[in-house]
Amino acid sequence: MRNLIGDDMVLIRKFEVEFLQQAKLSVAKIVQLYGREQFSEIKEEAHFLKTSAKAVGAEQVADLLETLEGNALEKAKEKCKQGIVLISRSLKQVYGAVKYES
Repeated sequence: MRNLIGDDMVLIRKFEVEFLQQAKLSVAKIVQLYGREQFSEIKEEAHFLKTSAKAVGAEQVADLLETLEGNALEKAKEKCKQGIVLISRSLKQVYGAVKYES
């Protein structure tokens, strides 16, 4: 992100916080979609969030979301469940890192 906006820490922090807010909503949506076994919608939501994760440098989250996309495409229900759990854990780590920065 710094390549795009420079070292403006206030702006970087703003993007990180916005990402975490969006991630919370997206993961909640993914959980609901999982409960309804709407795998194509899970794939779409994971793709959307993956793009945001990459933009803020949350590479581990982005990688997990990419895996979730593939598992949703294959309708691999158990793998999707495991992926959702891992994504939630990884987002908590991102939250901790962002909180620690401030």
